[in-house]
Amino acid sequence: MSAEGTTAQAETKRLKRPGWRDPRLIIGLLLVVASIAGVVGLVTALDRTVSVYAAKDDLTVGERISVDDLSVVEVRVDGIEDLYVSASDPLKSGTRASAFVKAGELVPARAIVGTDQQGRKPVSVPVAGAISNAISVGGHVDVWSAAPAGTGNNFSDPERILERVEVAAVSDIQSGFGGTSGTNLELLVTDDELPALLGALANDSKITVVYTAVGGDE
Repeated sequence: MSAEGTTAQAETKRLKRPGWRDPRLIIGLLLVVASIAGVVGLVTALDRTVSVYAAKDDLTVGERISVDDLSVVEVRVDGIEDLYVSASDPLKSGTRASAFVKAGELVPARAIVGTDQQGRKPVSVPVAGAISNAISVGGHVDVWSAAPAGTGNNFSDPERILERVEVAAVSDIQSGFGGTSGTNLELLVTDDELPALLGALANDSKITVVYTAVGGDE
């Protein structure tokens, strides 16, 4: 065979279309498949959502919560699903809010407990007249009590009976003429604090609350 024939034969072999058994073709196909699978997996992960609870209305500290107080929303999963209350998990009877949650916000898992983590109980305390605008849900107050003294509208010197108790709820006391006659506060108190407060309420003492800044209240 001439040199020209040998060269032409070699060129023909080099330009020949690779067959299915060609390692280069197999490796190329595997790379394409892996790339497609990676893209599909990424898109699927980004589109995956979970159902969690959001507050329909403001949830105040100590408030009993049921599913009627919550709405279900879908959120994308990005490693934070464990931080919120899953709608797939039933709420236990007696569940209460342990932190204030605004209406529309997702409910953090730390914001609900079976009972208050500090063993506190909400007690309704009526306060005559206006209170400081600084007093709000989640804030803290000192409670002062002035016991009745003799007859008429006389009271003894006020004494501080509670210090730095947390406010769970604030609402107006409605009068018979469509106005307001004071403010009703729900205060979270411990068993040790209950006797002094309940005693003051039972003997019609004049109750005054004074705003006090504690930590995040400022």
